[in-house]
Amino acid sequence: MKKITRRELIKQLGASALASGLMGASNQAFAKNSAHIVIVGGGVGGAAAAKYMRLLNADVRITLIEPNPEYIFCPGSNEVVIGLDTLESLTVNYHTIKSRYAVTVIQDRATEIDYANKTLKLAHGDIIRYDKLIVSPGPDFKYDAVEGYSKSLAERDFPAAWHAGPQTNTLRDQISALPQGGTVLITSPVDPYRCPPAPYERASFIANKLKLTNPSAKIIILDSKDDFVFHDVYLDFWKKQHGMGTENARVEWISKKNGGHVTQIDTKRRTLTTANGEVHKGHVINIIPPEMAGSFTRMNGLTEGDWAPFNSLDFSTKRDKDVYIIGDSAAADPMPKTGYIASNQAKVVTKAIQSELTGQQIGTPFITNNCVAMASENWGMTVAETFRYAGNNRPYEERYTLSDPTSNPYQQSIRAEVAKNWQRTFRKDIFS
Repeated sequence: MKKITRRELIKQLGASALASGLMGASNQAFAKNSAHIVIVGGGVGGAAAAKYMRLLNADVRITLIEPNPEYIFCPGSNEVVIGLDTLESLTVNYHTIKSRYAVTVIQDRATEIDYANKTLKLAHGDIIRYDKLIVSPGPDFKYDAVEGYSKSLAERDFPAAWHAGPQTNTLRDQISALPQGGTVLITSPVDPYRCPPAPYERASFIANKLKLTNPSAKIIILDSKDDFVFHDVYLDFWKKQHGMGTENARVEWISKKNGGHVTQIDTKRRTLTTANGEVHKGHVINIIPPEMAGSFTRMNGLTEGDWAPFNSLDFSTKRDKDVYIIGDSAAADPMPKTGYIASNQAKVVTKAIQSELTGQQIGTPFITNNCVAMASENWGMTVAETFRYAGNNRPYEERYTLSDPTSNPYQQSIRAEVAKNWQRTFRKDIFS
């Protein structure tokens, strides 16, 4: 990798980076050695960590380890399911991360951390030495939480479509081929999971499509919860647009207490059985499994239970102070698992690393989450949350405000436009 000078970096990034206070320490602070920051995972959290680490410091070496040459954004993938968008438009590469931010991107899979020697082993055998290691691998699925379900089934006829990719297109094709009057079953998992409102957005989008192309079809949401974010807004939408609660309801939501928790799938009969013994038959079955920390996190002893705990001041792991965890694998309750949260956790971590390397005191973390969702192209909703460091390694203090149901079509449309613009600008922010 060609070493980029501070002067060259400032020219590339422009004065705005300085004006916003993102450029950090002087060259003198790093005269002894140039630290090596290694990042595992090139999703939103990892890419944001690479970008913002460079914005904070022109001298450190940054290496991003990611097995895939491209990344497909999950926000916006529900539009792909109903044919309003394509995976290609949600796909980005790492060219800008490499060329503009002087990050070395290695297309390989990280396998093992040697904590004593501060090295990272890759699948192809390379050993990478690090000074600081940021782990952002994303989540894995608990396929076996539903008896009879498996990863191989998800990759064939019963897609989860919860990592945007081939399964998204499989679900799209199944919805398009649904017979007249057919039934779509969608399961929603227990908390926490990636993008909390997304199962209900997906159900709404599918219902909107079927209203036009297959009006006698039905969507049944089988939920492992009794409540969810934007609950009141979605129920209001389903009642007004899809007859929820009537004999001709196009959308039915069954909560956990009413028998919605799915325990078993029969692939031959195409049925789902719930905890109370009820059996539901579907022409299309979309199982969204519960989640846990990614395999890299679990295999390297960073987890307690399903998730990886951390020191709340700087997101350093309980296992090692020079290894940090961000994104969906982190035990970050009450923070939801969203890309926006992951990107802001990356900012906290990179600022903490910068402070340590320059001998400064780590500041008090303050994290925001701006989450959007839609029920249709002109019916949107938003939530704004703040998470303040509470001290003494206690959970972050949360405050939030979210959209209420409204009968004002103008307000609904404005919220939908906010949601669309948010998706576009967020994608550009991370990978540009």
